[in-house]
Formats: sequence, structure tokens, C-alpha cells
Amino acid sequence: MRKYYAIKNGNTNRALILFNWEDAEKEVKGAKGVIYKSFNSINDADDFLRSLEIEGEVDENNIFTLNENGIKEQSKKTIDIYVDGSYNIVDKRYSYGGVVVENGVEIDNFSKDIKNEFSSMRNVSGEVYGAINAMKYALEKNYKKLNLYFDYQGIESWALGTWKRNNKLTKSYHEFYKEISEKLSVNFIKVKGHSGDKFNDRADELAKKALDLI
Repeated sequence: MRKYYAIKNGNTNRALILFNWEDAEKEVKGAKGVIYKSFNSINDADDFLRSLEIEGEVDENNIFTLNENGIKEQSKKTIDIYVDGSYNIVDKRYSYGGVVVENGVEIDNFSKDIKNEFSSMRNVSGEVYGAINAMKYALEKNYKKLNLYFDYQGIESWALGTWKRNNKLTKSYHEFYKEISEKLSVNFIKVKGHSGDKFNDRADELAKKALDLI
């Protein structure tokens, strides 16, 4: 199992989360007053450094991770993303739309239309791909926690394994979630579709626009 090393007061005088002991050893060796600990998940390592921040040991805005290219990136806390799917019965394309929200304001969005072997699942395929891309977005932007808003229960139940996975898409979605859950904490939040929720409606709009339905 991969280890994550949370380090404070190392040789670079930064709060860091490193992904292997070789790099961690360079950071801690010879450093006076260094605090470090290994964890099985990046979220636990992040929580450890933030607990030091609460105790006055670390500035929350001074926590960094090293990405796969060895480049320092500042850790971020939580992002909200709303996703929805749609389907064009004429040409059998499906789509997803995603709305990225921070402090109640839309800061980004994404959408895409797709036609492949999963078109038979109609808009549900779009919902699944929307969730996958929301998780990818959060990871790429270095967020540690994602509040994922959706209106189809399968988004949560397939990911967590409480619903049976009967096809390639739902199985791969479940495996994808298991793989990234060590790096990203996902809070699944179900909302009622077409109920006047501003950002859910916006995600629905983006999905429909991707199919030229509106």
C-alpha cells in the first residue's frame, strides 16, 4: 500500500505531503525540530497537518503536496461540483454537464457529448461520466474533498458498491472511485432533479447544450 508522509519543519521549511520515503528522508534528515508521520491515505496526512495548524504549528495556507512531476502545489480544501446527464433520442448521443461552485459562485464548468456502447443507458451514462469527470477535476485542481451533487441515486450507490454493478460502465466507475478515494474524499449529496436548484438546473442546461437540445 502506498504511504503518504506528512512533514512539518523539514529542510525546505514547508508543510509537505510526500509520496515516497526517498523524498521524505531528504526532507527530514538533519532538519532540527522536524515533525513527520506516515499515513495510508493522503486525506489522513492532510488532516494531520491541519491538526497541527489548529494547535498553532502550521499555517493552513502553507501546506503543499508534490505532484507526480515533483512540482509543489498548494493543498486546497473542499470544492462543490454539480453534475447531470442528458440524452438525444434521435442520434443516440448522451452527455454530461458539470458546474464547479466555490462559496456559492460558479467558477468553472464542463460538458461533453458521447456516443458509444453505453448509449443504451441514455442519460444515466452521462450522469456517471459527469461524476467521474467531477472527481478528476477535483484531483487535477489539487482539492482534497469534493461535495458531489447529483440527482440519480446510482452515482452514489454504484461508487460505494451498495448497488449491483451489472455492466462494464458501472463496474469501471466503481473501480475508478475505489482507486481515487485514497486521494480524494467524496461527499455524495443527492438533490431532487428539476426542483429549482440553481446549480443542478445549470448542470442540466450544460448537458442539454452539449447535445444541441437547447
